[in-house]
Amino acid sequence: MTLNSLKKIIKYRANYSGTKETDILYEKFFIKNLDKFSNEDLILLKSLFDTYSDGEIYSILTKKTEPNQKFTKLFNKII
Repeated sequence: MTLNSLKKIIKYRANYSGTKETDILYEKFFIKNLDKFSNEDLILLKSLFDTYSDGEIYSILTKKTEPNQKFTKLFNKII
C-alpha cells in the first residue's frame, strides 16, 4: 500500500467516525499530524482503527484506559 493511499484511508476513517467528539479528537491528534508520522506509524495507526472501536480510542485519547502495548508508542507520540 502506498503512503498516499494509507493517508487517504486514515483521513476517511477519522472523518467519519460517527460521533462529533471523536471527529474533533481525530482531527486534533491524527489528521493535523499525518505528515509527521512515519510510514510505520501510519501502518500502526490504520491497525489501531481496525483493532479498536471509536469509543475505545476516545477512552484512550482521554486517558481513561490504557492502549494495548502494541500501540503505546504511537499514543505517546500523539498525546
